[in-house]
Amino acid sequence: MRAALTWGQLQGRLAHVPAQVAHQFCAALARLLLVEALTGSGFSGANSWFSAWFSGLQPVPDATAHVAAPPSLVADTLLAELSLSAWAPLADTAIQIRAAAHFHRGEGAPQGERGDAPAFAVAEAARLAEPPADDRADDWPLAALDRLHRAAAASPHFAPTERSYQLLPLPAGPVSFEQTRTATPLWALDLLAGALIARSAPATRPLPLPGAVRAEALRPELWSRERAIITAEAAGEAAQRLSDQLDAAHASVREVHEAMTVLRSTSRAPLLYRLLAGFGPLRPLQIEKALGVSKNGVRDLVAALVKAGLAERAAYEHHTIIRALPRARRATLAAEGESRSVETSSGATFAAFDAAMADVERVLARMETARE
Repeated sequence: MRAALTWGQLQGRLAHVPAQVAHQFCAALARLLLVEALTGSGFSGANSWFSAWFSGLQPVPDATAHVAAPPSLVADTLLAELSLSAWAPLADTAIQIRAAAHFHRGEGAPQGERGDAPAFAVAEAARLAEPPADDRADDWPLAALDRLHRAAAASPHFAPTERSYQLLPLPAGPVSFEQTRTATPLWALDLLAGALIARSAPATRPLPLPGAVRAEALRPELWSRERAIITAEAAGEAAQRLSDQLDAAHASVREVHEAMTVLRSTSRAPLLYRLLAGFGPLRPLQIEKALGVSKNGVRDLVAALVKAGLAERAAYEHHTIIRALPRARRATLAAEGESRSVETSSGATFAAFDAAMADVERVLARMETARE
């Protein structure tokens, strides 16, 4: 019941969300989906290297688990799906982010694997999400999500793989080692989770729900009631995380409005700030492609944000990076009297952004604990 209530409250707020808030919320949602999809695909610690990788400034670290596709293909497929979203703000934001993508295509491609694995995962998830022929109306909002879990648990593409072991002959005798399991593309199911719940209420937004489908809920030995409990718990936590992101977007948009009242009302600087604050640092070239502005136009937008104390320029591997300054960071700079000129520390930009994201995660975790 708690999951249904959290989802309903989120949808009620989204029904009247201002366009500016929706834009930043969707940018943050896209980043969350990408990071979790890459992490779940076998590329650990994605949140720490994602921004640099997305900007083409750092290769993806070596995978720590068996992977079915390179990270670039996973990201391309996910952004393509988001750009087709029935909710216009999410589709428009995904198109901007996809245009800004500057990672190296094909890097880290596994040997001998399907090149269309992410697209196949999305198609298989859509097939499993199809309602049965004898589908009946159900008062329980998560009924369709429960059916998706049952179908995925029986699917060899999504169900957890069996444990496999290898015997190694050692001087003291043979030793058995468990082999690393191949990562399953649960992110493809997360893409459809919100849309399935929304079927019971056509006016709701068919949002993706990153984290709504957990591997533990797909174990074949689970009883139906056990699976339903895990499903509801995961869906509730996923909806609450999106609600917290919506809170952050509301607060950020208010700060931008207060800081930029001196600028022209037609200025696109707030649009750039929302993209940077929601999705993360970008290079000027990426901003050009995302917003469809000239090099001089980007320079003017960045200058306006820097003047308003909302962003700063930084250097990473001899490239200029633009990142949004959260309120805490702006207060620190003002107190220390630091200038916002280009930094010389190659890792300062992404390290600071990642630290801010980690702080947000810790605050949200404490809030969740307090609610419980």
